[in-house]
Amino acid sequence: MSESALLKITINGKATTARPGQTVLEAAEAAGIKIPALCHHPHLKPEGCCRVCLVEIEKQRSLMPACTFPVFDGMVVQTESPKVVESRKNSLQLIFSERQHYCMFCAASGDAEHTDCELQRLGYQHGIDVWAYPTNYARQWGVDATRRFFVMDHARCILCRRCVRACEQVAANHTLGVQQRGPRTMICADDGVPFGESSCVSCGTCLQVCPTGALIERSSAYMGTSADTRRTAATCMGCAVACGIHAITRDNHLLKVEGDWEAGNGGLLCSKGRFEVVQPKPRRIVKPMVREGGRLVETGWDTALSYLGARLKEYPHVAGLASPRLTNESLAAFACFFQEVLESSEVGLLYGQVPPLDLGEFGTLADVARADCIIIIGGDPLEDQKVVGYLVKRGFDNDAKLIVVNDESTPLEPYARSTFDLEDISHHVQSPFERLRTTYHLRVSGISQLKHAAEEARRPVVLYGAGLSTTVYAALRALPDKVKFLPLIKGTNAAGAARLGLEAQNHCGEAMFLMLGDDMPEDVPMPKAQFTVVAAAYESPWTAAADVVLPAQTWAEQRGHLVNMEGRNIPISPLLEAPKTVLPDYEVLMRLSVRMGHAMSYQEIADISMAL
Repeated sequence: MSESALLKITINGKATTARPGQTVLEAAEAAGIKIPALCHHPHLKPEGCCRVCLVEIEKQRSLMPACTFPVFDGMVVQTESPKVVESRKNSLQLIFSERQHYCMFCAASGDAEHTDCELQRLGYQHGIDVWAYPTNYARQWGVDATRRFFVMDHARCILCRRCVRACEQVAANHTLGVQQRGPRTMICADDGVPFGESSCVSCGTCLQVCPTGALIERSSAYMGTSADTRRTAATCMGCAVACGIHAITRDNHLLKVEGDWEAGNGGLLCSKGRFEVVQPKPRRIVKPMVREGGRLVETGWDTALSYLGARLKEYPHVAGLASPRLTNESLAAFACFFQEVLESSEVGLLYGQVPPLDLGEFGTLADVARADCIIIIGGDPLEDQKVVGYLVKRGFDNDAKLIVVNDESTPLEPYARSTFDLEDISHHVQSPFERLRTTYHLRVSGISQLKHAAEEARRPVVLYGAGLSTTVYAALRALPDKVKFLPLIKGTNAAGAARLGLEAQNHCGEAMFLMLGDDMPEDVPMPKAQFTVVAAAYESPWTAAADVVLPAQTWAEQRGHLVNMEGRNIPISPLLEAPKTVLPDYEVLMRLSVRMGHAMSYQEIADISMAL
């Protein structure tokens, strides 16, 4: 913005400038002046309900909320005048008195420097050590513990409504609201049902924006304040969306995960990425194991790899399957090991689907969030790429036109302005049953409507799945150049694996090498073979049935890269230190290759992974 377009204002005697449309709070923060606020959050629309941010503005009859009052040219503001400070203290006293803010029992409590509670921090800063208005201890405030991952303690709620706005504006789920009036006002879910029985999707956005200890995460409560922990920017490896996260760790333990507001997902996470990653896991495998006398016995790396190398040479046909949760480096090493050492092409992924990636310009999560027309064809984002599904719902709230094309009902259909069916077409190579399952096309009229909708829109985005026919993909390629395409990939790093030529296939051999990482196949039978080796981080029925078990790193211990659904090659850095006896996958495979007489080099693997 040009200098002439800026507004000239004065805050606490300091001359500064502001952009038109900014609030007093935003302008003050840009000038390095802190105005306290409790209901305000920079990524939510302001509401001005806590009255803590009131400031004195010249020529205004009363104090004004800084979070909602827009700046104007020539404005003169006082944020720390006696009148403002007295009003702020009174607002804080009223908030403290409304409910039972007994800090000694609160998970967010700390001292003046280390508290995680914004209310307590302001109390310290303003010298509030005695409550002017006694709390009504006769009134009982409920605790709702019906949700699996976090708890709502109404006694600590200050009715800032951040959670309500986050549920509406960020997650677009509209579960939370406010019921009753006056001193009886309560945060509620849906029509007042317990939170665990409501339409809550456990995205945890409300938890992240809560300024007090009203919302408490079960897994990290009382594990320390921010001063005791380390916050690291990282990437979620729960699915191909690869959301930006902040990992909160302490003493080499992952305590909790929060969304990165500056990343493409805009702070939004799903339950898998925020909560499930910190849930208790099966017993960790920290040493190699070899089956002796019918049972697995721990041994050293040298012994295990020498034994494994000798056994693999006994089988002319060895097949391998890898988890798509592994990094490019691990997958590249796995592919190289099979192609160069074992001279086998029977190598692929345990699961994963990658549709064609050449339909047009790649879209981003930000494109979905600001799209005015969203076409979903052959996929179910709310099931497989949940954050993308939430962004689609947010687009619907912002009047985006939603078109759903699928052969099965999906949760996004109620939001769609138009829906179409995918229909099977003939294909002389496949059986009728396989044709019905995987091959579809659209009626000409349907294609015309999709094209017309894309042409009318200014920012159209197409989300598309795998398994569609060449006819459908050809129709999508013919859409206008302004359309952005985002493939609905299944499998965290399935896109990186596809660039290496690895796909999900039913490979089988006399011997099987299964590289799971921290994947835990549930209700899936292990591929049958005469000899099986499993590389895994945790014990499972697959490791119990294996002939050789090799310890593997978890997602939080890996270093490398992955390719997400936007086509970006994202660096992955370790958040935790792996046990000393647990080696990176590529190092294990390099050591094994030496024992089999065909040494692979790390540089070769690194060159391949960086070229993806």
